[in-house]
Amino acid sequence: MLISVGAHPYIPDIPGKEYAIDSDAALDLPEKPKRIAIIGGGYIAVEFAGIFNGLTSNVHLFVQQKKVVRGFHEEIRDFVSEQMSLRGIEFHMEESPLAFMISRDGSLLLKTNKGTAEGFSHVMFATGRRPNTKNLGLDAVGVKMTKNGALKVDEYSRISVPSIWAVGDVADRLNLTPVALMEGEALAKTLFGNEPTEPDYRVVPSAVFSQPPIGQVGLSEEQAVE
Repeated sequence: MLISVGAHPYIPDIPGKEYAIDSDAALDLPEKPKRIAIIGGGYIAVEFAGIFNGLTSNVHLFVQQKKVVRGFHEEIRDFVSEQMSLRGIEFHMEESPLAFMISRDGSLLLKTNKGTAEGFSHVMFATGRRPNTKNLGLDAVGVKMTKNGALKVDEYSRISVPSIWAVGDVADRLNLTPVALMEGEALAKTLFGNEPTEPDYRVVPSAVFSQPPIGQVGLSEEQAVE
């Protein structure tokens, strides 16, 4: 058996989270947001910030860290933030939401670790994804999972039950679409080609469709120094 059910957007359990949307819902809005707060600093956050900014929405990006797109070269991280700011996107660095509520005028108000921000028509979370492992009955057969629900796999993508394998986001190794394809190809060689093959994560290119778009492959300068 092969499990490759992917993952879903994750919204932290904080007061007022029912007023927020995720990246899936953001693609199905009936009209563009007038003023939107996007929570997160990764690929999805900066990509949607660029999308809504291009639609002339007033965009605010709340980032828990000091910089966006962790894992990229430091100069690239600075560059993309500068360019997005020039396009009118407002950054709130090292600022995390603690609660949401509805204001008297019907807009959304954010309480953060630095104060309050109000007047938003929408709040969107882009704070990662969680594997789709609920309601699969995996507990009944003794499958081992991580705290976030990912399936624990060995070097050949086999989980703790010998007759089951897992690839893609459900195993939470390196969650990129081309990587999931590579894992599937490696598994096919292992199972059907009599050629045991481990997925190779040594040199994986990645791209962020931000405004402007960025990409990299191999080690960053900081990683090379280490």
